Formats: sequence, C-alpha cells, structure tokens
Amino acid sequence: MIKRLRVKNFKALRDIEIELTPIHVLIGPNDSGKTSILDVLAALCRSVDHDLAQAFLGSWKGTELVWEGQPQVPVTIEADFDDNVVSPYSIDLLFGTQHRKVVIQKESLRVGTSIQKLPPRGPYTCVNHLQANPGTSAQHSDELRRVHQMLVGVHYYRLNPSFLALPVAPDAKRRFRMESNGFGLALCLDEILSFDRNRFAQLEKRFTEIFSHIESIALLQEPAYRAPVDNPDRVTMLNKADGKGLYFKMKESGQLVPASQASDGTLLVLAYLSILYLPQPPRLLLIEEPENGIHPKRLRDILEILRNLVHEQSHTQVVLTTHSPYVLDLFKPEEVTLCTKLDTGEIKTTRMSDSPEVVRQLDVFTLGEIWTSEGDEKIAESKEQPERARE
Repeated sequence: MIKRLRVKNFKALRDIEIELTPIHVLIGPNDSGKTSILDVLAALCRSVDHDLAQAFLGSWKGTELVWEGQPQVPVTIEADFDDNVVSPYSIDLLFGTQHRKVVIQKESLRVGTSIQKLPPRGPYTCVNHLQANPGTSAQHSDELRRVHQMLVGVHYYRLNPSFLALPVAPDAKRRFRMESNGFGLALCLDEILSFDRNRFAQLEKRFTEIFSHIESIALLQEPAYRAPVDNPDRVTMLNKADGKGLYFKMKESGQLVPASQASDGTLLVLAYLSILYLPQPPRLLLIEEPENGIHPKRLRDILEILRNLVHEQSHTQVVLTTHSPYVLDLFKPEEVTLCTKLDTGEIKTTRMSDSPEVVRQLDVFTLGEIWTSEGDEKIAESKEQPERARE
C-alpha cells in the first residue's frame, strides 16, 4: 500500500504531500487537482511495466504536464509504502518539448538504512528495465522487484454505463480487464465464469441480493465490438466483431433484458462487483466520481463493495474522487483529503482530520454535512488560524 505520496511540478501540483489510507477519498471544487492526483498515481504504478511516455495517460505532448509548461523542470513523484525496506521510492522525470517524450533524470529507493541512487535508464525506470530483462544482473535487484510488487496492477476507471452495456468480442490481450470507461464488462464476466464457476456464482449471488428482481446474469453470443487494449490516450475506438452480450433474467417474468435496457445503477454495481471477484484484483484501484448516475442507496452498495474489496483483498488500495456529500458520510476524517487551488494556481491539500472545523463539529454532524455547511475554504484553514464558533 502507498502510505504517502509527494508530487512536485506535475500540472498544478507544484508541491503536495498526501497521507493515504487503504481506502481514500479526494474532494474539492472542480479544477482543484483531484484528477491530477489520480493521474500521477496511475503514472507511478504504470511506470513499472510501461515506458514513461505510455505511463502518463491521456492526450498530451511536450511539457503540457509540467508546472506552467516549463521545460527542464523535473517532475518528482515519491511514495512511501507500508514496507520500510524500499520506502521511500522516488523518480524525477524530464519531459521533452515535443511529442510524447519522458526520460528519467533520477531514481532512488531505500536499501537498508540508506537512500540509493539508481542508474538512469532513459525512458524506462530501473524497476521496469529489470522486469523486462529478468536474465540481466542489476544492482539492488531484490529491492527493485519489491517496488514492482508494491506498484504493479493499477486499474483506473471513470465508468460510463453506455460502454458497460456494449457486447464485447474476445481478445487475448483483454484478460480480466475493462477499459477506463468500462468497455469490456461482458468479456470480463465471461472470463471469470470460464476461469472459476464458483467465483462467478458468488458474484452473481451477491448481485441478485442487491437487485432482488433479477434472477441471474446471462452472456449470449451476438454481434459485438473490439477496441484497442490499454490505449494510453484513453480513447475507445470500436470495431465490429462477433462476441457476447450481457443480459439479465428477470425473476418474475423470466424475460431476458439486454444490458442496454438496464439502469445505470445496475450496470455500475455489476462492474464494481466484477472488479471485486477478479482472480487477481488490482493493487491500486482509482475511481473518478462513483456517484455519477447512482441513487444514494445504490451508491452505498457500491462503497460497501469497495470496502469489501480492501478488506477481502488485503493488498488492494482504493483512491477515489467525489463531489457527493453522501459519499463523505461513509468515511472517516482521516480517509478524506480536501484539494483546493490557491491564488498562485498551486494546489493545497488538507486532510479532514487535520481541520479544526471538522474536529470541532464531528460529534454532532456528519462529514458530508460539515463540508456542505462550511465549504472548502473554511475546512482548508490551517490549525494556526482561529476557530470560528458555529452560529
């Protein structure tokens, strides 16, 4: 698990530090750096099995990801793990002025009681280079493998029910994996069923307990779609092919309802359950705004699934963003970080448990109520500033 993340010079993250918990929530107004934090977490994790240009997701080029677009300014990403042997692990990166080009300026990790600098590997981290070339000898290879174990296996989702509903063609590269928008759900379910019928039965049972009007999940052969796997641009280009579609059998009528006619909440809950029941759940699960398209009751179901994922898969960590006070009501203050933008354009982070206003009111009000009532600026005030009595 990543216990602490420090970032310098990435987008508006001029210099931020966040203490993370097994399940953690980022809140704040639009354009306050929440998505940037998810992006940098994804890049750190992807750097252990992708070249650096592919590690950073989205459509970008040149120094667009660097603070104020400044060339020759290094982007620093440093993480502390719940493993003191290799913690902290840090990389400094330089972005080229054209195209998608990133190289390592400096990479370091703890070895024993000292911090060791690693030899630059151009567009690859030393962790990635060792994994891609397992037969080669490398200095501190045991520690590098340990970092790989800590970071490999990130899933990053902003789920879209329209993509979740699409029938999917078989693809050897898309094994137990959905795209960031949810494309691939039908194939993911089909692979869970083929891999372990008992696992699929447990998933189905849990799903039908939440949606009691549904008897079972069906996966039927029909015209479907194929799309590139793990496209760093995060653009899903669909091509027609034969595959399987997702259906729900209704308990009373026995009717098979296609996923395209199911509610958004039905598809979203099923998607999160699918992640929970993957044979190899993600090391780090990043989620943008899980409340979108969800009734508050179903939102509670989804957050319960995510907590179960962290509890049942002890190596899995979840970090999500939200604009919903209903989400905050289900979390402890130490599990929530508020992001705000200063007049300088820099992002400031405040752990809710460090806010005097939150601490003062928590015995009476929920986190969501405090956030709604007091607002971002009041909660973000430092401990040194005087507390204002609630009227």
